[in-house]
Amino acid sequence: MKTIVNYHKLATAVMLALAPTSWVMAQDQVAESKNAQDDIEVIQVSGFRGSLNVALMSKREAVGSKETILAEDLGKFPDLNVADSLARVPGIAIEQDAGEGRQISLRGLGSTFVKTTINGMESASAGAATDAAGGSNKSRAFDFNVFASELFTQIDINKTVSAELEDGGISGNVNLQTARPFQYQDTKFAYNLNGRYNDVADEVTPRASLMFSKNWDNRFGVLLSAAYSEGLVQSEGGTTGRWSLNHPAWAKDDPNNKLTAKPVTQLSPNGVYTNENMEGIWIPRIPRYSIFNKQQDRLGVTAAFQFRPVDDLLLNVDILHAKLDSTMDEFQYSALLRNNVSSKTNVYAQNLVVDSNNTLVAATLSGVPLRSEARQDVSSSDFTQLTFSADWQPSDALNISFLAGVGKSDLDIPYQRTFALDSFDSTFAYSFDSSIDPVALISQQGSDLSAGRLNLDIPSFAFAPGQAFGADYSKAELQQLMLNPDLYSLGLVRNRNQQINSKNTNLTLDFAYDINDSLVLKWGLNHRVFSTANVQRDTSWKALNMDTNKTSGPASEEWVQALDESRTAGALYALTLAQAGQYFGNAANVPGSSALSSASWLTPDYQKVLAAFSDETFFTAKERFNSTYDIEEKVTGVYLQLDFRTELFDRELRGNIGGRYLDNSNTSGIINLDHVYADGYTAGRGEGANFASGYGWRYTNSSGKDFLPSLNLAYDLTDDIVGRFSMAKAITRPALSDLASAIKVNQPDSNDPTATMQLGAGPTLRPYESDQVDVALEWYFDEESLLAISVFYKDITGLSKGSSQEVLSAAQLAQLGIDLGDIDPATVTWDVTQLLNTPAESVLGIEFIYQQPFNFLPEPFNRFGVQTNYTWIDYERDIEDPLTGQVSSLLAEETSQTSYNATLYFEHDNFSARFSYNFREGYIKEYLNKYKDEGAFGRGYDDKAQLNFSSRYKISDTLSVSFEAINLTNAASTQWSDVYSPRPYEYLLTGRQFLLGVRGTF
Repeated sequence: MKTIVNYHKLATAVMLALAPTSWVMAQDQVAESKNAQDDIEVIQVSGFRGSLNVALMSKREAVGSKETILAEDLGKFPDLNVADSLARVPGIAIEQDAGEGRQISLRGLGSTFVKTTINGMESASAGAATDAAGGSNKSRAFDFNVFASELFTQIDINKTVSAELEDGGISGNVNLQTARPFQYQDTKFAYNLNGRYNDVADEVTPRASLMFSKNWDNRFGVLLSAAYSEGLVQSEGGTTGRWSLNHPAWAKDDPNNKLTAKPVTQLSPNGVYTNENMEGIWIPRIPRYSIFNKQQDRLGVTAAFQFRPVDDLLLNVDILHAKLDSTMDEFQYSALLRNNVSSKTNVYAQNLVVDSNNTLVAATLSGVPLRSEARQDVSSSDFTQLTFSADWQPSDALNISFLAGVGKSDLDIPYQRTFALDSFDSTFAYSFDSSIDPVALISQQGSDLSAGRLNLDIPSFAFAPGQAFGADYSKAELQQLMLNPDLYSLGLVRNRNQQINSKNTNLTLDFAYDINDSLVLKWGLNHRVFSTANVQRDTSWKALNMDTNKTSGPASEEWVQALDESRTAGALYALTLAQAGQYFGNAANVPGSSALSSASWLTPDYQKVLAAFSDETFFTAKERFNSTYDIEEKVTGVYLQLDFRTELFDRELRGNIGGRYLDNSNTSGIINLDHVYADGYTAGRGEGANFASGYGWRYTNSSGKDFLPSLNLAYDLTDDIVGRFSMAKAITRPALSDLASAIKVNQPDSNDPTATMQLGAGPTLRPYESDQVDVALEWYFDEESLLAISVFYKDITGLSKGSSQEVLSAAQLAQLGIDLGDIDPATVTWDVTQLLNTPAESVLGIEFIYQQPFNFLPEPFNRFGVQTNYTWIDYERDIEDPLTGQVSSLLAEETSQTSYNATLYFEHDNFSARFSYNFREGYIKEYLNKYKDEGAFGRGYDDKAQLNFSSRYKISDTLSVSFEAINLTNAASTQWSDVYSPRPYEYLLTGRQFLLGVRGTF
């Protein structure tokens, strides 16, 4: 029998009876429901298939577009964190770091457009990543990798907006729900123990979760849970650190310039290679092999208390603590082709091979500085949230809900230390063309600009440290040179740290009044306060003369190069990669033509360098005052919403209509740069001497009001077909760092006449605003089956960096804390950039969903089933080329035009297994016009697909074993530079991960 009446009661009953938890066995999850009139059949659900069915019923009953993941999903897929769990949801794609999901995009829109709440409260979570992966998170994007997937029993994803939902998510709202004791009867204890193996790091690490729950007759309950995991993931491959345009013809104010600032990278002419025929060639800035060895320890703890003093009042206390500690050991072996103009290093062209886009795909160069780096980054993301909520039903018609909460998210990066061995005046050859051998190329003098072909995968290298051009080398001879420590000296001692501290409070009061059986009036208010502070310190400061307020010399981190050879000799600090306990090539397929491999890689002894220089003045990380900010955001909202359910042409029509009114105020504080000397790191200038800290603060305030109307309709066209229509206005507030009024300045001097100024947008920046419409048709054509299509349209305002050329007076510069010394301000034209609001641009998207168990097939194929989805989006923005000023329509940042997921599952008796395939089309991570002296415009990611496997065998009713595999195809993460002619930026592989575990409950 197929029940079609009282469907909303059925869904509710089944979900309550399901008692979801990521530790409970599939066969333990049985839901039975029968109403007083016996018009609802008994529903039996179990296993992964059962959780899909219950989520499907929840989707059908919803008024707007909604997806749900239940614990059966979370606990029984190879999910290293919550982002990985979300990767299977229709419309969601993830961005990875160190082999794990970090942030999500929803329906093609970037991570900043997703509003995330935990237990109904707005939350912020900031983590750290590699520089190329975005570094520390200073946006509103939520770092899901801080949280173990085992901590949550249900995730709801609302893709359409209603008045009762908090503002902030143009693409949708994600709510993570931790477990509560009333989900279980009596006493429950469950555990999940796993060993995790990464085939690149070649190490087994633990992963475990525990849960205890006690329920005293639904009057009082307590639940405690903990999840802990360790993971060592190694990423390896080739990187370039962007590309630079060779532009010797550049001249100040020349209309033929191909760069908007003086070039910092330049090839020196030699032989047949002249400034004229090398004009317009693209050069890799830092071609290198890279290793990122990331150890992550993740701990999550939850506690929940529920108390029902009377039948109509339920009190909840939810506590969540999550901590992610990361230590990343990074190794790079590089050719430093960048910034040679300012360092006065002549890099001579000896043999050049270009492709049809003028990309230097292979080359022999001499006079090159080589660098071998050892870097260690330590970070800790600490998240704590406490919420108290109450649900009171004083009468049959009135329900009152209350929530008060406080949360903290702290990112502490106590140090990022980089040490490097340098070998100057070296000969170097590289090849991004698989048909060209760099070992053969390194001794060849070119006779013309040869033609080649660009390969976006891992390049091939030949290094001759400390050797002038002109000798012939075998591969073995080059490797012997590379391992000779006498050819190196210590060249870099860098130290950085950063702290981002955020706090949010939330107070919500909701009312729902049943006017009659068809109408429910909802209203409520919400007040939340969010604050965040950022402090960065580094060793990029220069020597300062406080009397003249002038700086001189190189950055302090390079002062080591001026020390006596007795302290910097390479033999004092050099190790082979193997001696450092590292390896290269387990995941990356190093070309056989490359002379650089694990066996020929010389690296600094990190501990020896640290011991030798940690007490030196130039190793002191000083606060970079122009990056410090303190932001507070207050939002007060009230809403009114009418839910209705009626008959139209003998079919049910349900929906809601309402609006949310917002009053928002922001305060942005930055350090008064009048109180800071020209180096940007020394306070106490002028009136700053009157402050204990050496500086005061400047604050900027703003306020804004918004009204967000919404309408959602769902209509049962037939017994099996549901049509949906939604329209609303939604907003997403700008990235937190964009709301800062911070100022970044490059002052002109005798070495570099470039004058640039980046002004923070400040709190007056308006939110992204979207007028949006969503239309969907869902066909529930069989039991546990769905075929659906959604079409959505959004008209979204944007944010873009505006540029202007300005001459500023001495008084104006003084207000910004800028002193040009002997330079006449009237002779300096500043290139000023600032983030500005831009007009709305349209977004059109389509989403398909197909889900079905194969009951119609003969045995054993009837035990299979499939869950698939596909999303396509057209979201182009008008982007201005920073050089030509020409405006082009290009995909918006973080927008993948297509993404899809597919899961094939099998369930029978005691055994179940699933394959999950996720695909995300390449996308532009960000449009960058700050590299005006290089010419590269934008960077992005190539297509990424990943195949995972999960299986489980039930030994008994209380015990099962599992085996899971992640990234079975060892898919690479590929970044490129320049939207016009993509060139390789980063090609990294993380290998495969395998988990073997045992789960039990009693």
